[in-house]
Amino acid sequence: MPITTATRSRRSRLALLAGVVLALALILSACGGGGSSKASNADIVVHDFGFATKTVAPGATVTVHDNGPSTHTVSADNGSFDLTIDSGKDKTFTAPTKAGTYKFHCNIHPQMHGVLTVQ
Repeated sequence: MPITTATRSRRSRLALLAGVVLALALILSACGGGGSSKASNADIVVHDFGFATKTVAPGATVTVHDNGPSTHTVSADNGSFDLTIDSGKDKTFTAPTKAGTYKFHCNIHPQMHGVLTVQ
């Protein structure tokens, strides 16, 4: 079967579309990779005016990553830790040495609450 001009044109469009899709996939993976890997290594992540936490060992260095749009605090209700963190930044503090659950909040945004589990 001979290859017609219409077939060549269709193949060219498909090749162009495949190239665009591949380029977009590479761009999106590059954009998402830097920020998420940093956040995924954090023990507490601030996002969309909320907190996501991981369990930590007693006395461990706790990394907080502010993925939110503004400055926040991570302030223990019992006063055992308190730090202010700017958007896009990381900060660390030492976890309490006694196992348990530690409620915390943001002093700037009172609707934000979280729990750090130490075990």
